[in-house]
Amino acid sequence: MRIGIIGLINHDTIYMAGGRRIQDLGGILYNTTVMADLVDEGDALYPISRIGADCFDAMRAILDPRPAVSTRGISLSPAGTSRNRIRYDEDLEKIEQLTNHVGSITLEQIEPFLDLDALLVNFIVGDDVTLETMKAVRGSASGLLYLDVHNLCLGIDAEGYRRRRAPGNWQRWIEMFDVVQMNEVEARLLAGSDHEVAAGGPGGPLEAKDDFIAFGTSVISLGPSVCVITRGALGPVTVYRKDGEPKAFAIPSEPVRDVIDTTGCGDAFAAGFVTEFAASKDPVGATRLANRVASVNCTVAGLPERGTFDNVRI
Repeated sequence: MRIGIIGLINHDTIYMAGGRRIQDLGGILYNTTVMADLVDEGDALYPISRIGADCFDAMRAILDPRPAVSTRGISLSPAGTSRNRIRYDEDLEKIEQLTNHVGSITLEQIEPFLDLDALLVNFIVGDDVTLETMKAVRGSASGLLYLDVHNLCLGIDAEGYRRRRAPGNWQRWIEMFDVVQMNEVEARLLAGSDHEVAAGGPGGPLEAKDDFIAFGTSVISLGPSVCVITRGALGPVTVYRKDGEPKAFAIPSEPVRDVIDTTGCGDAFAAGFVTEFAASKDPVGATRLANRVASVNCTVAGLPERGTFDNVRI
């Protein structure tokens, strides 16, 4: 199995609620490092990204010890490395500020990987790829296309602060993917749009499990076969088509005694889901694995060490 991960690599400075400061590379490295523990021997992972010369060696030091990972899809960015400051409050809510905006990944950079078994697109910055580039990818890719909505739902103000908002063209993004992942905040933002109401969804605040199921059903009506909404501590809801009919599956989150850092938990969830779903096409099994992976991820700070997820896939 060969999987590509499209999105930017950030240099993150994370300020924890207790005063601890962590500086590390992030972005799609969270997807990549987690997935490297989950894939089978002989599988290959191709992060497709941009990074500055200032962080290139540090990135190689993280990825080179992981034999499944090839760095040939990562190009040097003349604008340097995308940089992000993340500050957590006492409720583990985060405030983000982008301090170096390096621009989108080009179609030319993605083209050598269009024959992979799966491409995971994760919006780390919000404009990691353009809509026109994604249309071209959709027209030529031969494998599974997976979208993590993520920071597609974050705007950027003049000072680089990230503000939650629903992009006006979100349905045009959704319709190009086979599987769509979002968290509960992103789902609520998208559910507030006129399109969602017109599609027959709940049209109001998403609170109960059935609300998320109804919204997920409206999402798969746009074209994807699977919509998964992670919902944090409440656990994921997955809506999928089987024999032409919508089905829903919901499980509670895995119990975690000590939550250390929630950075990258959505990325870890996506890594688990893609790894299982690309092989089995089973959305239920993929949700179960992704749920376990995310629960382990929140017990470590920053990027996980190699081998953290070795025993998660059973």
